[in-house]
Amino acid sequence: MKKKILITTGGTGGHIFPMLGLHDYLISNNYEVFFVSDLRAKKYLNNQILSKTKILNVNSPFNVKGIFKVFTMGNLLYSIIVSFFFLIKNRPHLVIGSGGYASFPILIASILLNVKYVLYETNSIIGKTNKFFYFFCKKLLLGYDNKEFLSEKYRSKSFYVGQILRSSFLNKNYTKINNDQKTILIMGGSQGSEFFNKVIPKIFNEIKDINLSFKIYHQCRENDLNTTKDMYNSQHEVEVFNFKNNIEEIMKKSDLAITRSGSSSIAEMINLHLPFIAIPLPNSLDNHQFYNAKYYSDKNCCWLIRQQDFSFESFKKLIIDIFSSSKKELNNKIFSIKQIKEINPIKNFEKEILEYLE
Repeated sequence: MKKKILITTGGTGGHIFPMLGLHDYLISNNYEVFFVSDLRAKKYLNNQILSKTKILNVNSPFNVKGIFKVFTMGNLLYSIIVSFFFLIKNRPHLVIGSGGYASFPILIASILLNVKYVLYETNSIIGKTNKFFYFFCKKLLLGYDNKEFLSEKYRSKSFYVGQILRSSFLNKNYTKINNDQKTILIMGGSQGSEFFNKVIPKIFNEIKDINLSFKIYHQCRENDLNTTKDMYNSQHEVEVFNFKNNIEEIMKKSDLAITRSGSSSIAEMINLHLPFIAIPLPNSLDNHQFYNAKYYSDKNCCWLIRQQDFSFESFKKLIIDIFSSSKKELNNKIFSIKQIKEINPIKNFEKEILEYLE
């Protein structure tokens, strides 16, 4: 009989992408898999996955006040009831919670129905939802080999498995495409970055050296596509986009990424040996993006710049120095990335959940 696994996670790309990789692996290994997320996830899920997905109309209760908080809490209660009956109908052997407020209702229902569950934390610091359920769970699986932010009495039930990647990143090919063109990928995360859109084009416009003409791929929100494109002058070849299914192909073309510090994006760049400048989102929960980037900065795999410390002239100089004729710093970062010990996160993950189910 097929083992039934229910995956529940938040609806942003950072939450969804690793779980899509896990979903694909489990399906190919004869598991039956269900998904539970929020409305934001729909654009990332194909029809086959959506047919076994419950989309919850739930929002974070932490970002609203007054009467809106009452409605949000009402939606949350309703989502718990919906989750309760979804579990009864599908009877999974195990629920995997990967953070985000959309996973809260299904995990509450799992406790009420005595359904086994494990937590997976992709960030270097445990998020609010996982932190809430950590006390009750039997296993917390970690994307970062870092337990210092966990309460010491709970560390014994925490296990490092590594960062799960989308299936498209698993067939690695490190060969850089278009080696003669200096190529930069700018990523503000699945929700875009207003700071990146306004500041970074101006910096590249100020680089007047004819030998430093770039091919730039700039990811932003759909509403900002035209205004961001217009920010660049004609010196550089620029492609502005919102979302691409084949982002790994652009990463392979790129010499450098300028990025926020979501865990899945960083893991994908590390996987493809792409050096990056990390500018963490300054208001990320518990400053987790900073610590995500610091983990790799400490290993000399990236440059780390706090947004509050950002300097226009210093950043311009950094770009020029990186692409100097020797590319010494760029090559040093690539060398450091290659020194990171490779593991098999999905196999590690499966081992941990099978041990728990037994």
